[in-house]
Amino acid sequence: MRPLPPSKIDNVKTLLRHGKSTRQVAAELNVSHGFVTKIRLQDKENIPKPKMGRPAKVSKRTREALKAMFLANSFDNENDKYEEAQEYICSVSEGPVHKETIRRYLRAERVMARVKPDSPFLTKDQMAARYKFAKDHVKWSVDQWKNVMFSDECSISRLSQPGRQWYYSNDEHRLQHRHHFKQKKQGGGGKIMIWACITCFGVGDMCWVEGNMDADYYEEVLRDYVIASRKWYKMDPATFMFQHDNARIHTTDNVNDYLSDARINVMEWPANSPDINPIERVWARIKQRLFRYPTRPANLHELFDRVEDIWASLPVSFIEKLYKELPAKMRVLKRTKGLHSKIQRRSSGGRGKGKEVKKK
Repeated sequence: MRPLPPSKIDNVKTLLRHGKSTRQVAAELNVSHGFVTKIRLQDKENIPKPKMGRPAKVSKRTREALKAMFLANSFDNENDKYEEAQEYICSVSEGPVHKETIRRYLRAERVMARVKPDSPFLTKDQMAARYKFAKDHVKWSVDQWKNVMFSDECSISRLSQPGRQWYYSNDEHRLQHRHHFKQKKQGGGGKIMIWACITCFGVGDMCWVEGNMDADYYEEVLRDYVIASRKWYKMDPATFMFQHDNARIHTTDNVNDYLSDARINVMEWPANSPDINPIERVWARIKQRLFRYPTRPANLHELFDRVEDIWASLPVSFIEKLYKELPAKMRVLKRTKGLHSKIQRRSSGGRGKGKEVKKK
């Protein structure tokens, strides 16, 4: 066979470098497929690899639009966002595609369904107060937080936990919008109310609130347990601070008078902020442990006995970790201007400890 002229060889290389397949080049230049393949192998360092498989049904521009729509929660159908995504793809004259194809597009962009964490509904004023609290405490060290005793009441029932809810996000947009959270649902009958406090050195006292707690009842609880727990861990009264939320019974005149007379410094606390209080994580741990029992408690007394056993067995290292996370919580709360305080974590192949994701 007569060798092809150098100009034709150059044309073959040019077309291959522009991304055309060997068959397309062979047909366009009227040369053999084997000759084009030989040229590709000889100059493979300068020629991109051929595209394999069927071309995508959905353009890159449409995939980017889908990503933005999922991140912004632009779909009305909360139960089946993929169906609306399919309709959108058809509306731009692309597709049709299967729902799993859309999931694959989102996974490629690291956008996936995530569980909505519990969060209270926040007004603008409440978010502003939380933002101010974060700015006031963002420079607090762990040693400063160690002076704070956190307290709270919790209702624990025999009912099962509500089901999970999901939201869509990538790592950059996690937990920055209202649709990333779900509201808590209060349980029905068959429950007990618990008051308790924690310190960085371990759990404090805990009691079963029988009946309805009013301001007088709450004052008795404070008298019986706060100073006793402080003394137990030998916390310095001069630097000691007591935290409770802004529930009406916590802010009555007689409660404030007792705290003042007892010289207990009370931390100013933003309204509707259970996510900042580390004791909430303690309640979550207790409820998780309760649901590990093979049978439900026969009555409320047995339920309280189980709660008491779990409370007494909580490791100090777990409580210490909650306190050590408070500086990071303040940074996140400040960064989101009062929206949330959940620390984002990235896993490393399922191993290692999570760490705060800092916004660049």
